[in-house]
Amino acid sequence: MFTFNFCPRCGHELAIREKDDARLRPTCPNCHYTHYANPGLAVGVLLTDAQNRVCLILRGEEPRKGYWGLPAGFMEGDETAEEGAIRECLEETGLHVALDGLYEMYSYRHTDHATSGVLILYRAHITGGAPRPGTDTVDVKFFAPDEIPFDRLAFHAHVAALKKWCAGF
Repeated sequence: MFTFNFCPRCGHELAIREKDDARLRPTCPNCHYTHYANPGLAVGVLLTDAQNRVCLILRGEEPRKGYWGLPAGFMEGDETAEEGAIRECLEETGLHVALDGLYEMYSYRHTDHATSGVLILYRAHITGGAPRPGTDTVDVKFFAPDEIPFDRLAFHAHVAALKKWCAGF
C-alpha cells in the first residue's frame, strides 16, 4: 500500500491517529486532514459481437501478463464509470462501443491482500472501429462460450462474470 509522510494540503508531517472508527489513519495535526485509503475503482465491459461471442484481451503488462481478461482498467479521477469503461475498451481493443447497461459489480482484494477494489462491468456492443491490440495488450479476440480459456483468465472477477454470461446459454 502506498504511504506518505507529509500532508498533501499543507505539507506538515503526518501523524498516525486512531479515528472514530477505531482505525489508525495518517492525520495532519496542523490542518486536520485525514487520509482514507479507499479501494480502487476499476471499470470494464462485457462486449459481445454479432455472433454472440465475447471480447477478451491478452494482457501485455503485469499484473497477470500473458493472461486473458475483459477490457477493463482503473477509472481516471475526472470521468464517470461509464466514460471510463468506454475509454478502457477503446484503449485496449480499438473498438468504439455503446453501453447497454450495468452487467455486474465485483468486490475483490488485490493479490497483496493489503488493499481492495471494486470492478464495475457494463454490457456493451460495438459501434465502430476494428479490433487491434492497444499499448498494454498483445491480442484481441472474440470467443464463443465453449472457447473461453477459463484456465488462462487474469482475474477472479473476470472468471465470475464470464461464468455468469455462459450460464445464459
